Amino acid sequence: MKTSRELRIGELAERAGVTLQTLRYYESLGLIQPSPRRPGGFRFYGEDTLQRLERIRDLKELLGFTLDEVRTVLAFDDAVAALRARYLNTEDVAERTAIVREAGQQTEGLIALVERKQAGLMEMRARLQERLDRYHRLLGEMVST
Repeated sequence: MKTSRELRIGELAERAGVTLQTLRYYESLGLIQPSPRRPGGFRFYGEDTLQRLERIRDLKELLGFTLDEVRTVLAFDDAVAALRARYLNTEDVAERTAIVREAGQQTEGLIALVERKQAGLMEMRARLQERLDRYHRLLGEMVST
């Protein structure tokens, strides 16, 4: 099994492109977890935390998710990872069937979240398009007078 190098909080913040305050805030929200504190009180994080921070950034910045929505997606990611581990650790067909059903239900919930976000974005786009259309009509009226 590959072991990942542990990062101190400052190094993690620098590599993730966030502030120490952001890391501590995400930690207080339960979005990231450090390993137990070491002697001297130092916090260390694994490379998996860096990947999780990249996922948070993408969800927030690229997709416009709120922190509550990010928490929901991360909970989905964690649940699916746990299901995957359970699936791989059993040969029992009935248990694997139940795991796949549960993964499907989890995915349906995430799809519903994405559809709500998409509907909100489409509504915003429609309002902006209406505004742009009004500006074009106004310009047309101004030019023709």
